[in-house]
Amino acid sequence: MLKNTSNFRRRLSRGDFRRPSRDMGELFLLLFAIILVVLLGASGYTLIEDWSFFDSLYMTIITLSTVGYGEVHPLSPAGRIFSICLIIVGVGVAMVVLTSLSQIIIERQMRWVFEGRRMQQTINELNGHTIFCGYGRLSRIAAERLRESDIDLVIIDSDETRIEEARAEGFLVVQGDATLDETLREAGIERAARLVSLLPKDSDNLYVILSSREMNRDLYILSRAEDEIGEKRLRTAGANRIMSPYRVGGIKIADGLLRPYVTDFLDITGHRQERDIMLEEIKIPNDSPLAGKTLVEAALRQQTNIIVAAIITEKGEMIFNPSGNTKMEAGATLIGLGLKSDFKKLEELLIAEQ
Repeated sequence: MLKNTSNFRRRLSRGDFRRPSRDMGELFLLLFAIILVVLLGASGYTLIEDWSFFDSLYMTIITLSTVGYGEVHPLSPAGRIFSICLIIVGVGVAMVVLTSLSQIIIERQMRWVFEGRRMQQTINELNGHTIFCGYGRLSRIAAERLRESDIDLVIIDSDETRIEEARAEGFLVVQGDATLDETLREAGIERAARLVSLLPKDSDNLYVILSSREMNRDLYILSRAEDEIGEKRLRTAGANRIMSPYRVGGIKIADGLLRPYVTDFLDITGHRQERDIMLEEIKIPNDSPLAGKTLVEAALRQQTNIIVAAIITEKGEMIFNPSGNTKMEAGATLIGLGLKSDFKKLEELLIAEQ
């Protein structure tokens, strides 16, 4: 529903987070003002009373702090006049500093509340979005890849630092425990299309899957698992797909040694933003004019120059290297290899009016 607004929200969110950098600039200015007053005071006592710099600095500190320790050395009339001026200037600077600090703190709190309400309102308007539970290294990479495809994302994490990082990257966020129903509801679990649970513990992922499946029966759930036992339990709980980062990483390392060119080919076709050639899957709409036609009748190769590598039926059956007589039934998924421009042509053919 709001897929085309993801870039707008990203720019808006990043714009909002330019303000804290200005706050830091103001804090540095205030700190500089305090240091400047102290140095001027120390320099004044050194010049007027001919004290050592350490004695002058000590006198400046106790004068500005009004602790009442008394004079380090007896002051001359000029020194006392300078002390009066130093106290007036110091109190004035202190008032400015305290006022500015209070203003910064109040503004940040109000901005935090306002941004939180606005972000929650945006999340409430989402439909068919993807929810990420956990914002670790895997989530960062996966979320960025999905955002490149203009998919609406909501990040859930209980750690404030990771939430701030996700927010600074322009993602919609919900800070809280993903195993709790109310946190999932804040992320719009009832309206979501996909959920990715990448929490460190299988037990936490299990709770997330059970709660999510109960609130959204049609939700597509992908979860990570530590081992085979965890995979079985998570699949039984309702996960559609289970992935083990260690197994996937190990297989990729082995393939890089045994089949380096195949690995390079898959890397090239998988990074759609970096290369023009891509391996893509496209679902055939129910009302598509190509539904029910064979590959020969549709003439996809002639019209789009796409190589159809496989067809996945609605039942999940994979037809690898389909022949020209293979029918493209409605609801099936085509897996093809071609250029970005070729897939745009294919999309136009699939949704063209009959």
